[in-house]
Amino acid sequence: MKVIAYYRVRPSEPAYSDIALQEQRETIKTWIKGRQAIVQAEYIEPETDGFSRPQLRQAMEDCKQSGATLLIARTEAIGSGAEFSPRISSIPVAFAPEPSRERGYVTLTPEKAPPDLTLYFPDFRSLRIMPVYLCNGTDAPIRDITVRTIGITSKFTVPAATDGIGSASEQPLSTTPIAFTLDRLDKRHAAVIDRYDPMFDSDFITAFEITFIDQHEQNQRLTASLRAAPLSSAYVALKK
Repeated sequence: MKVIAYYRVRPSEPAYSDIALQEQRETIKTWIKGRQAIVQAEYIEPETDGFSRPQLRQAMEDCKQSGATLLIARTEAIGSGAEFSPRISSIPVAFAPEPSRERGYVTLTPEKAPPDLTLYFPDFRSLRIMPVYLCNGTDAPIRDITVRTIGITSKFTVPAATDGIGSASEQPLSTTPIAFTLDRLDKRHAAVIDRYDPMFDSDFITAFEITFIDQHEQNQRLTASLRAAPLSSAYVALKK
């Protein structure tokens, strides 16, 4: 099987771009090894905030002429960029698996990250389940971090215990609280702390409580609440 690999980078955020390209090369390597495929050529798209993708057009033309399959290395957003959702039917297309984004995964913050502690949703425009990052855009590390998450909604209710007189009341439905701990988060780094499902969690008010020790050895507590999906921004402020 012949494939033509298509990679995406983001020159405006070089640190994030370098990590993304390394991950894409690893996923392509894993994909072709499992299928005994041969990479006939590769194209790297210097992605901007516009819609022009000359390298994608050239890769597609190459596939048409050679009969190769276009192998897309990544659909996730890179840094502050947008998710890549191609709709291509004129040639065979395959997608390499996205790298794991389990809780505890740490990466650099995007270049455009606010200089505060925020929640970061790189795929905030998506309707798919996405990772939630704790983004440390400050100039100092934090440690002994605990994250607690719970969703509460009044759209659905569950029967409460009877009040002793025989009548039953209803109470809002809540999700099972989730707790996650992280030893340390360095300055200008972000760590996956949870998952967010826009199709399910949008019915809930999802509350995040984050406690940690700052650079001055002071205990801090910050909170944030998500009230609707799709999200309007990649960053959600944390407040005292």
